[in-house]
Amino acid sequence: MTATTTAGAPSGAPAASRAARIEAMAFVGLIIVLSIAVLIATTTIREPPGSTNTLGARVVPYAVGGLMLVSAIVVLVAQLRGRFGEAEEGEDIDTEHGTSWGVTGIVLLSFLSLMLTIPHLGWPLGVTILFTGASIALGAKRWWAAVLIGLAMGVVTQLIFGTLLGLSLPVTGTLTSWIGL
Repeated sequence: MTATTTAGAPSGAPAASRAARIEAMAFVGLIIVLSIAVLIATTTIREPPGSTNTLGARVVPYAVGGLMLVSAIVVLVAQLRGRFGEAEEGEDIDTEHGTSWGVTGIVLLSFLSLMLTIPHLGWPLGVTILFTGASIALGAKRWWAAVLIGLAMGVVTQLIFGTLLGLSLPVTGTLTSWIGL
C-alpha cells in the first residue's frame, strides 16, 4: 500500500488511499440510512393493548437503531476530520484486494429476502433462507449444513420470541398455511 498524506491525518500514520476513504464513508452512510430505516420501521411494530407501562417489542429495535445511528455519526465526524482506521494486516487478509461487492450484494439480498419470505413462508423458513444465503456467500463449504443450522435458528427464535415472549412472528405464511401450525 502506498502511503500518501492528507491534510487532517496524524503525522507518522499512513493515510488511507482515496478509494479506501470513499468506501469507508459510503459504508458509514449506509449504516446511517439503515439506522434511520430501523428507527422508522420500529414505529410500525404493533404492541398489545395495555402494555404501555411495560417494556414492549419496540425497546430493543429502538435501542439498536439509536446506538447504530449515534455510532455511525461519531465515525462520520471522525472521518470528516481525516481519521480513518488502518487496514487489517493479518496473515489471512489481502490488503491489496478491494471490497468483494458480489459477496456484499448476496449478503444484503439475503437480509432483504426476509421482507418477501416472512409473509409468504413464515419466520422459520425466512430465517433459513437468510442464514443459508449469507453462509454460502461468506464461504460455507457444506450448503446442507447451512440449511439445517438456519432452520434450527429459525425454529429456536420462533419458540423464544414468538411463543415465550409473545411477539408476532408468523410460523407460516400465505404459501405455507397448509402446514397447520
